[in-house]
Amino acid sequence: MSQKRRGIHYKIIKAMAIQLLLISAVTLLGVYGAAKVVENVLIKQALEGEADFFWQNYKQNRAFNLPNTLNLTGYMSSSSRSDDVPDYLEVLKVGYQRVDVDDRQPLVHISEKHGKRLYLVFEEGQVARLSFYFGIAPLAFVLLIIYLPAWITYMLSRRAISPVVKLSRLMDKVEVSERADLKLDFSDIEKNADAEVMTLLQAFDQYAERVNEYVTREKNFTRYASHELRTPLAVLKGSISLLEKQQLNESQQKIVARMKPMVKEMEDLLEALFLLSRNQEPDIDEEPLNINAIVKHQLNAIERLYSDKQIQTSLHSNVQLKMRVSERLLVICLNNIILNAFNYTEQGSIQVFVGRSFVRVSDTGIGMDEKSLQRIFEPFYRANRDQEQVKGFGLGMSIVKRICDQMGWQISIDSELGKGTQIQLTLKEHTTVK
Repeated sequence: MSQKRRGIHYKIIKAMAIQLLLISAVTLLGVYGAAKVVENVLIKQALEGEADFFWQNYKQNRAFNLPNTLNLTGYMSSSSRSDDVPDYLEVLKVGYQRVDVDDRQPLVHISEKHGKRLYLVFEEGQVARLSFYFGIAPLAFVLLIIYLPAWITYMLSRRAISPVVKLSRLMDKVEVSERADLKLDFSDIEKNADAEVMTLLQAFDQYAERVNEYVTREKNFTRYASHELRTPLAVLKGSISLLEKQQLNESQQKIVARMKPMVKEMEDLLEALFLLSRNQEPDIDEEPLNINAIVKHQLNAIERLYSDKQIQTSLHSNVQLKMRVSERLLVICLNNIILNAFNYTEQGSIQVFVGRSFVRVSDTGIGMDEKSLQRIFEPFYRANRDQEQVKGFGLGMSIVKRICDQMGWQISIDSELGKGTQIQLTLKEHTTVK
């Protein structure tokens, strides 16, 4: 089973999420980069400028005051240890660096001149708060402004494709079967549909109308043909019965014997076409059918039709199979499968086995090659049609396959050219009864 694909809504949400993530990532990277620029460039240059300014004035006036503001504090020490300088500063080297102390991370610039060492400590906390109010807050506002159009775009896109999504969901619920009407109600979709969606709806309406016409025409033709052909078949069947009561020579008896199974096959074919053309559920009895008895009856009836062939038949079972299924459709399937076994077997054996939920028919006939197996369910196809003993119209297995599809049954065929064929019909109990 193929994996179910994602819908258009998912793709739009995915595209919007990727867009917002990229915007947020670029913005955060920009803020981080700006912070690093401020720290490594602007503050560093400012501290170096403060140090140069102090040394210039200190050279002229040894009593020049050290910097002491809200964010910047200056300390000075000589080669000897000074009590005015904090211990964490004295162990630092000359240069620009960040220090971890008392849950703080101040930036420190250290320089030496005139035998003195100058410590400039910049407290970044105040600047961080200012950067939040004047940097992060405006940035968040800008992001909201960016997200808002993205959200509006998403809503407009969702509204634009909503008719397509509704159409997809409606089509997903459509029951594609012989009884389902393909004509659908698109009134809810047409309210917000644009020109392209309306074109799709109109095209589907036209397609559904033509398909319904074709299906109706095919059913009517099959029904009428089945009714019209029953009369001549009844005449033929009666004539054959009269001929069997006459005193016929051996060659005449062979001709009548060949005619009888052909008329029977035509009757079964018309019955199958008539049942499949009706737009209704098959008749299911309340009581389960005895499948073993039905199989035995059909096998004996077909065996009498081919009494001239040297074929040994046997019926085996390991269970008394009873199921609620359509008797008429089951008989049609069994007749076609068993008739095929007799048609494609001149001499040998035909074995029928009834299992827990299946009927298996095996013969020792001419068999089929791989190519014939692949085409066995095609209408009017007959395997090994060049063989003289092959009879029929090539519709039997096609009808069986159609009945199986309708009833939820399964049919499997194994065959080997020159050795025989095995066909297994697996039944499924019907859930409703008449």
